[in-house]
Amino acid sequence: MKFEFVDPVAWGAITQQIDIEFGAGVTKSLLGNRAPLMISKNSSQMVYAIPPEWISILMEEGENLDIQFIGKELGSVEKGRFRLSLHILSEVAKMTNSFILVSKRGAEAFTYGRSIIRESVLELNPTLERGQRVFVLNENKECLGVAALSVDAFKINRLGADRLVAKNLVDIGWFIRRLG
Repeated sequence: MKFEFVDPVAWGAITQQIDIEFGAGVTKSLLGNRAPLMISKNSSQMVYAIPPEWISILMEEGENLDIQFIGKELGSVEKGRFRLSLHILSEVAKMTNSFILVSKRGAEAFTYGRSIIRESVLELNPTLERGQRVFVLNENKECLGVAALSVDAFKINRLGADRLVAKNLVDIGWFIRRLG
């Protein structure tokens, strides 16, 4: 495992991607007073947020350490695109209005890998646009995953009950389906 501090240009691209999708300042709030660190493994790069006081330890002992996990996992960079970690989705979902609230039945279907249809939608910010990534929340406002809108939110009332509203990108049931 090789670790490195995230290049400012690369971090700028990650910040821009997150803030465009979920709102200005979300990345800053998520990072807090921590520093971004990247661990490369095979073809992917995992991004973590570490306390600043750990930087000097890593600089001194870094080559002698076998780092596999450190700090708060923010996500990974794969094929040039940053993907948020499932571990922090709930935290980020609380910082944004980019979410879709779904019924109990819709939540269950979503966690089984299905996408969201109109009859499942309870709440959706009308300013959200087609293609935008949104957090999927159940009726208790618990984050179930991320979806991409397939329609501009203001047009949702024009859709029939069985029409696609958002495509499932990743959900909390993924671990069970993949490892089960």
